[in-house]
Amino acid sequence: MNASWAYNWVQIMAHNKSILSGSWALLSLLALYGLTMVDFTPLLSDLGLLAISLVLMSLTMGYLIDSFKSGLVQLALSLYILLMLFGGMGWIGTPFNTESVLGLVVVVTLLTSNLVHILSTLLREMARGLFQYDAMAEALKSNAMPIFLSNLTTALGFIFAAWFDESLTELAIIVSLGATISFLSAMTWLPLFLLSWLLEFRVGNSADRHGFSFVSKGLMKYRWLRNGLLWLGIGLLVFLTLYNGFYQPQFQDLFWLGVAFFVLFLIFWQSLKLALINVLVNLLALMITLNIFMLFMALGNMSLLLIMVPLGLIVDDGIHFFSRYVRAQQSVFTDAESAVRFSMASVGRPIWISSWVLFIGLAVLAFSHNELVQSASLITLLALIIATFLILLVVPAVLISLQNKQITTID
Repeated sequence: MNASWAYNWVQIMAHNKSILSGSWALLSLLALYGLTMVDFTPLLSDLGLLAISLVLMSLTMGYLIDSFKSGLVQLALSLYILLMLFGGMGWIGTPFNTESVLGLVVVVTLLTSNLVHILSTLLREMARGLFQYDAMAEALKSNAMPIFLSNLTTALGFIFAAWFDESLTELAIIVSLGATISFLSAMTWLPLFLLSWLLEFRVGNSADRHGFSFVSKGLMKYRWLRNGLLWLGIGLLVFLTLYNGFYQPQFQDLFWLGVAFFVLFLIFWQSLKLALINVLVNLLALMITLNIFMLFMALGNMSLLLIMVPLGLIVDDGIHFFSRYVRAQQSVFTDAESAVRFSMASVGRPIWISSWVLFIGLAVLAFSHNELVQSASLITLLALIIATFLILLVVPAVLISLQNKQITTID
């Protein structure tokens, strides 16, 4: 894809704001008419919690990235995406039921992550001295493909689940529709809105400019730490794979989904090593999450439904990190250490911020009287903590350690 596509897209929107705003507004109103065809009865008990969750997530984001206006943008786009989702469900005749309500938990985590990554990148570029319009183009260029791939893999995961269990069909439709609307809104309404409304002026915010590069520096300095994290990850992966292979037959159904993800990553990143590492890290995060959840909830086994709910969040973090790592290696950072440092500086903080924002939102949803929503929120909370730890500590340690072992072997 042409590297300047984002700048061209922003220019097109800047010169045609009135026409595009009017056209998209009419399409939105048409879609929203579908709200009249939706039965919200199964959702009524959770609407209040959902609203509180969105507000608190937006406030948390505004505080963490030091931009109150960005928090307002996050809230407005989140509400818009959910309303468009409900309207779309009305048009295609997809009803809410006890299980499909879980789709909202997945969609909320997905859209929140999408918006946080774009807005965080935008503010980082502004902190480096770019004007908001140019920063917007850079944010789209950096995040469009990772967001597309993340939304695609999440939708594919639930389509896969519905293939094994037809009762999850409505859930798969809701997640797929929500992922599509979330991606399109992030690529259209968000940049169009920010071409008309300037955020706070930002220059010199070291937290934005340097991100989590201090983590990569620490891993490079302390060899024992990165090797320890490497062998910890390998040991847990082998043990949990063998354990769950024998006692959790649902994990065996995930084999072909893992193959599909591997092929997608290989196509997008053109790297066998990175595609394999990401799939294995995703598998490790999922197994750790589910085994801890089963231990504390005293469950003998795990349903396919609860296995799929945290998967989108787990895959999302890995996609954003590895996409930035690939971008680094395709430019001037050909060695692993420099590429890891670049990735941690540019995407480490957005991953950390999105984790805190989602933690607040999911903690609210965990108070739901719907047992499925409550379980889904708790298991996603757990996945959030584990995935963040693996992506921001274990994955950089693995990449640096493998690079150093290759160098030692050659020498």
